[in-house]
Amino acid sequence: MTILETVFLVIFWAWVLSAALFLRNTLLPRLPISRTPEQFNLHAETVRFRATDGLLLEGWKLSGEPSHPWIVLCHGVGSNRSDLLEIGAGLSERGFNLFLFDFRGHGGSDGRATSFGWQEQRDLEGVLAFLGQETDVSAKPYGVYGISMGGSVALMVAARDERIGAVAADSPYTNLDESIGRHRALMYPFLPKIPFHWFLRSTYRLRFGVWPQQVSPEEGARQLSRCPLLLIQGAEDPRMPREGAERMFTSAARPKELWIVEGAAHLEGYAVNPQAYLRRLGQFFEASLER
Repeated sequence: MTILETVFLVIFWAWVLSAALFLRNTLLPRLPISRTPEQFNLHAETVRFRATDGLLLEGWKLSGEPSHPWIVLCHGVGSNRSDLLEIGAGLSERGFNLFLFDFRGHGGSDGRATSFGWQEQRDLEGVLAFLGQETDVSAKPYGVYGISMGGSVALMVAARDERIGAVAADSPYTNLDESIGRHRALMYPFLPKIPFHWFLRSTYRLRFGVWPQQVSPEEGARQLSRCPLLLIQGAEDPRMPREGAERMFTSAARPKELWIVEGAAHLEGYAVNPQAYLRRLGQFFEASLER
């Protein structure tokens, strides 16, 4: 075997390993709906609707006072809508109407794989279209609260959709390319950045038709000229470091707020101080959405 053939085989098998690891992480176990609205004294209607690319999704519609604002809650990767019920209950107590749903490949929604934020934008667009057709839903702009991937999706959709009137994003990534690189280092520290990050980037492009650098909540935040933004960030988050949130906040259009939760790792802001979290979140939406 020549040196050239050896190099080719090393590169080939490195790419195969990268592709296998990446694609495995797009096919996450589907967690069951572990909690119900009734457990939080909430009355919900289970609804089925379609993403803008036709995929069938499932959610809960929690109607209260018709004239009050609606808030859409978006979960993170490997989760589902039931994980946001506790925060949703806190927002409901403040008079908001709520819509919780499962992204594709999660909970009760169709689909198998997650794209970590690219195709999921079609899901949130489908929510907005569904709410727009409901006769008991006010035509006023909606608030969107999202965690991790859910917050990232909210930022990207809000940048181009005037139906969203305010975004609260807890621990979004800056862009997907950086997030993939960071998770590679955390999950597979034995894989060197070169060449494996390039292989992961290329695999994403082949699988989803877009480069991960193009999936950019940071760019979305920069374009929110008319939409108030609340960024929530754990000070000790190894997956979405505070430096990224600070950079995103600096580049974001006004009006904007940044809340660094001391002592919190990834998505631990609520657990650190539930009362303070709900108060800050509720006050933001009350100030940002027309009643």
